Amino acid sequence: MKFFRELLENTKRSLNDMFVKTYGQLYMQNSEVFQDLFAELKRYYTGGNVNLEEMLNDFWARLLERMFQLVNTQYHFTEDYLECISKYTDQLKPFGDVPRKLNIQVTRAFIAARTFVQGLTVGREVANRVSKVSPTPGCIRALMKMLYCPYCRGIPALKPCNNYCLNVMKGCLANQADLDPEWNLFIGSVTKGVLFLANPMWPKTT
Repeated sequence: MKFFRELLENTKRSLNDMFVKTYGQLYMQNSEVFQDLFAELKRYYTGGNVNLEEMLNDFWARLLERMFQLVNTQYHFTEDYLECISKYTDQLKPFGDVPRKLNIQVTRAFIAARTFVQGLTVGREVANRVSKVSPTPGCIRALMKMLYCPYCRGIPALKPCNNYCLNVMKGCLANQADLDPEWNLFIGSVTKGVLFLANPMWPKTT
């Protein structure tokens, strides 16, 4: 989680530095459009209720409104007029094919990253629960019998048969059956992230 946050912050900082050098005061006066974009991306990644597709479309619409005003500074436009322009972004295509390509890349990366983080969080919780569980007295007796009876009989090389070992382990782990839903959620989340990384056409989820 920390690694991806650092990548996001580095990207934000690099983009800001590049735009400041390229556009100077013009960019700085409108930088909140990009700052808000990264804030929403971070909110999505950390589990916020954000629709990526709608959020990215809003970003391009806001950017178009700002650029339209900057190009036509001699005129004053009402909020309704600017909103009308933003509604036709798809038809006007002021940024060419860049929004579509960038939206696909951003959506793919962030869905996969958030899915992995959610899966790892569940895995950590399951591991913590397992580590705090103490074996029952019955489990301890069964393990002692299985492991040390051959020594008492003078045949230490004798190993317990497979079925015997499985029965003992099933008895010891019987109380951990309630971990099954969490474990399945963990496996499902990690699998979903792998599938999304391998196939960008994998159904989008939030």
